[in-house]
Amino acid sequence: MDFAEAKQHKERGMSVKDVLENALKYSSETESIVIVRKMKNSDVPTSFSWESSLEALGMLEIAKADIVGYMAE
Repeated sequence: MDFAEAKQHKERGMSVKDVLENALKYSSETESIVIVRKMKNSDVPTSFSWESSLEALGMLEIAKADIVGYMAE
């Protein structure tokens, strides 16, 4: 684990690498995925694999609700 990863793990509970490794554990069971990343240069690229754009938007709404829930705790 490098310094940046250790810092993320300490401050956030999980590093970026932890999140991705956890998602990969379930890749054979995963039907759709939406990824939004913030790069060090502040770009925000997206990656996705879905059956419909409405499904992807719904997945983003679920993520939004989860984040709002975490903020309320």
